[in-house]
Amino acid sequence: MTDAYVGLGSNLGDRLANLRRALDAIGGLDETRVISVSNAVESEPWGVTDQPPFANAVARIATAIPADRLLGLLEDIEAALGRVPGERYGPRLIDLDVLLYGDDEWDTPELTVPHPRLADRDFAVSPLLEIAPHAEWPDGSPVTRDRATQGRITSGLGPVPGYEDVTPPPGGWTGPQRFGADFAGWEEIASRRFAVGVGTSFAMDLLFDAAVLEQEGIPIGWDPMPPQLEYSPWALPRTYRLLVPPTMAARARELLADVHAAQPVLDEPPEPDSDGA
Repeated sequence: MTDAYVGLGSNLGDRLANLRRALDAIGGLDETRVISVSNAVESEPWGVTDQPPFANAVARIATAIPADRLLGLLEDIEAALGRVPGERYGPRLIDLDVLLYGDDEWDTPELTVPHPRLADRDFAVSPLLEIAPHAEWPDGSPVTRDRATQGRITSGLGPVPGYEDVTPPPGGWTGPQRFGADFAGWEEIASRRFAVGVGTSFAMDLLFDAAVLEQEGIPIGWDPMPPQLEYSPWALPRTYRLLVPPTMAARARELLADVHAAQPVLDEPPEPDSDGA
């Protein structure tokens, strides 16, 4: 599976509903999962300015479909949702672009990856960096907003309906809302009990699980807080719970089960000699 980022845009009809329908169709492709989705933003039209403002978002997907075939399938989705040929850069019911495809570079008449105008477009690069703040170009250099002067974002529109549980909360996944009541309704994947005077070593396997999920792009939450933030050796015993969005719980459990099964079993310590040596 390859991590890819798809840009979505719409400025006709119910724009957020159009983005949702496109995400549903992308998630329905073979060997493809929608991992996370940026908050939708409203942006100034670019190229042809005399048209309604756009709603834009970026989705991170995991897919086994090669980039050129993925582009063709995205074009099929556009047509199925009602997009018809029209003026270049003009109004669009839905627009889908492959922005990044792992570390791959493509340069064909049909497809250029990374997208040749990604760095210049605020409506693409800002949502991308919301869900992938450490995104890199294939040469390893960081993706930044430095050149993003086209298609300026004018306001936030919030999560795409139906994808709230895989959209970063205010402050991002690593921000102040990473634990607490903001994750009500998320499912518990693992938990560990804290006891007075034990320190945080009890939770190393729990933190390992969290790192595995984050590496796979699965959002996580903590209740009541990440165990490494425990600051008081006199804290009352409590249970730390690792949480994920309900729609990703089955995938998270499957992933952790596979990882745990692949871990080597440590040998038992040797029995002492009968003479105590």
